[in-house]
Amino acid sequence: MKWRLAAMAVVLLLAGAYLAARRYALVQAEHGLMELHPKGAATPATYGVAFQEVTIPSGGRRLDAYLVRAPAACDRPPAVLIFHGRGETVSDWARAQAFLSGVCISSLVFDYSGHGSSSPPATIANLNEDSGSAYRVFAALFPRPTRRCLLAHSMGNAPMLVAYPRMAPAPDCVVAANAFTSVAGIGAAEGAPRALLFLVSGLWDNTAAIRAVRAPLLVIHSDADRVVPPAMGASLAAAAPAGAMRVTVHCFGHNAVYEQPEAGWWTPVTAFVRPLAGARPSH
Repeated sequence: MKWRLAAMAVVLLLAGAYLAARRYALVQAEHGLMELHPKGAATPATYGVAFQEVTIPSGGRRLDAYLVRAPAACDRPPAVLIFHGRGETVSDWARAQAFLSGVCISSLVFDYSGHGSSSPPATIANLNEDSGSAYRVFAALFPRPTRRCLLAHSMGNAPMLVAYPRMAPAPDCVVAANAFTSVAGIGAAEGAPRALLFLVSGLWDNTAAIRAVRAPLLVIHSDADRVVPPAMGASLAAAAPAGAMRVTVHCFGHNAVYEQPEAGWWTPVTAFVRPLAGARPSH
């Protein structure tokens, strides 16, 4: 009897130690993932495009967002909700929003909690919640029959994919751009200790989460990405549901999607988001 009690005590002690170590590892990983700074001065108006500032309520916090509607001359323009990456704010995406407006695509980009001018704190739980909150506002801003799509870049794929199963009505298409497989996968690529990788297993696991996507899905990655290994894009595409599209673009850096928006990177995305030839300027 005594040895059983001793064994139970050891098990409880080990379980407690594991939970404490995992909690510590998750907090440290969370701090490492969040790179925060104020938003810059650039807006879509900087690039000659009219925009509207939107405030998104999320769990008692207020999120900053920029809304750009496609020109009135466009016929049935689709709309894209943008989930930006680590260390970015809405100002970084102003040029990309102007580019999308020029090809008859409306867009809404928002800053997660603690990012830019949005209310703190920046935590993984808050970013996950923010993504669902942003989609609800996005869906209200662009009611049917507008074609509504999601586009995530880099870190933004994780909260987008976490929130996706709760998005109602479901988006019409999803674009996963320059996405990592998981926090543990990124850690492994950077040479993190195996013990740490074990403790953060399951955290923002995009390889698992992408399997839940039921909308048409495009996984796009550059073969010149030096931040997220291109092999991770291949792994995500392999894990995606049957019918998902995989596109590899060439010679573009990790942040080219918003730093240097041009047809070379965006053409596969705009064709995917805007499959109808009618979504072009009418004359």
